Amino acid sequence: MNGYLIALVVFLAWLGFILYLRRSKVLERHSMSLYGPMIMWRTLRGRAFIDKVASKKLFWNFYGRLSLWVCASSMMLIMLLLLWEATIVPQIERAPSPELILGIPGINPVIPLGYGVLALIVAIVVHELAHGILARSGDIKVQSLGLVFLVFPIGAFMEPDEKELQATTRRKRSKVFAAGPATNILLALVILGLFSGVMMSSAEPVNDGALAVGVVDGSPLGRAGIVPTSLIVSVAGQTVTSASDLEDNSYAAPGSEVAVDYYYKGELRSVDALYGIVVAYAVEDFAAYTAGFRTGMVLVSLNGMQLATTSDLSGVMSGLSAGQVVPVTVMSYSQTDDGFVIDGSITSVVLSDKWDYYDEHLPSENEESYRGVGYLGGGFLNLGIRTQDADYYASMLAHPFDGNKDLSDFSMSWLRLVALPFLDLAPIRSPVTDLYEPGGSLAWMPDSAFWLLTNSLYWIFWLNLMVGLTNVLPAVPLDGGYLFRDALDFLVDRSGTKYTKEKRDRLVGSISIGLALLVLSLILWQLVGPSL
Repeated sequence: MNGYLIALVVFLAWLGFILYLRRSKVLERHSMSLYGPMIMWRTLRGRAFIDKVASKKLFWNFYGRLSLWVCASSMMLIMLLLLWEATIVPQIERAPSPELILGIPGINPVIPLGYGVLALIVAIVVHELAHGILARSGDIKVQSLGLVFLVFPIGAFMEPDEKELQATTRRKRSKVFAAGPATNILLALVILGLFSGVMMSSAEPVNDGALAVGVVDGSPLGRAGIVPTSLIVSVAGQTVTSASDLEDNSYAAPGSEVAVDYYYKGELRSVDALYGIVVAYAVEDFAAYTAGFRTGMVLVSLNGMQLATTSDLSGVMSGLSAGQVVPVTVMSYSQTDDGFVIDGSITSVVLSDKWDYYDEHLPSENEESYRGVGYLGGGFLNLGIRTQDADYYASMLAHPFDGNKDLSDFSMSWLRLVALPFLDLAPIRSPVTDLYEPGGSLAWMPDSAFWLLTNSLYWIFWLNLMVGLTNVLPAVPLDGGYLFRDALDFLVDRSGTKYTKEKRDRLVGSISIGLALLVLSLILWQLVGPSL
């Protein structure tokens, strides 16, 4: 059955259930009320616990100040991110669907329902609990606590005494507002430490080999069925233990057929495929493309030299000049022969100038020494696969910031971490999980339990970070909107200009509403901008 149809049936059943509860007066008898299609259940339970925790006022006063700094820096970060995204919207061909903007499990297609519900409950509970603790620490009453249901529990809430909240000092009120999103962000960092530093650091490769992280379309191995996450362990009967083995060693004559053994989804498999270096891409208006090279072809020889590896190709090219005509042998796939054959239409190539290529495509990396140097203007891969060592995925997630040299590298590492769901790496599942097993101090754990805990930690990190960063946006009714309004009120009050309270409130309110509209327009621009 279609997923949307299932969701519609469940939602209609929920509405019927709500109607029954309303008519039978069950909601009123159990301190429940409706808020649209959601049920809000209020209770006084938990207030004693919050009072007890909030009694450590010295600690919570420090935590409130820390929360203000966390929210202030996060607010600037998320606003800069929104402004930067606004500048690149014209370059985006396809707008994200509205579902991707909403971080709601079951609606957002990248958030798995089970992990998403768990993580969202954790995020909202700690968010509201932090609000409540800081409110009581500041001697502000908590009227009630409760849960919100929409088919299943989707969150929690804390209701402070609004009169006391508005009557208290700006500093105390700001700490209450800041505590929720700051706790989400700080918890996200702690959980990330557990995900990377404990779980993924314990994942060990089941087998050594060369891990295919990319396979050229139409290449011999691609046609033979090898896909990314395949772990190559032998070629032509010779053992492969790492990516460098496959890159540096010659296993057979180029153009000959070899047996390739590999693991996929934990199963050892074998295929026969053509051996050699494969054209990964050829750039228009440069030598390789002009000569007829196309993605997936096998380059057998150049200038009379057999090419078994890309190192062989580099060695041949090092002695050639731009404009030089050199003989070439290329094999391409023949539908008639159902295999790769010598392509008689490609017998020579007129080399391009390396400086011209870099000037057009990689100007920041161009050098004067490239002038007059022969260049094909294409990319080539041994066997047509881009490889890494077997521990690639585990190492990438265990040490996400390794090798960062500057702020740009650090930012890209963060973006990669957050983008794992879009890279099909969250939740981590087969065939990636088949490559690893828990080791070290966690070697006792069953694989299923290990990956269940690992994925749960990632999604708790992800949704806490999203909830925290969303709530620091300077737009009422988000926490960040109230924080910005109080901060602005403080600045106007201390500006030296004598305003009446009414005039100051109008000025602060107008600026706050204007900023909230700017935030909304920046978000809507991401949805409609690519279509214009």
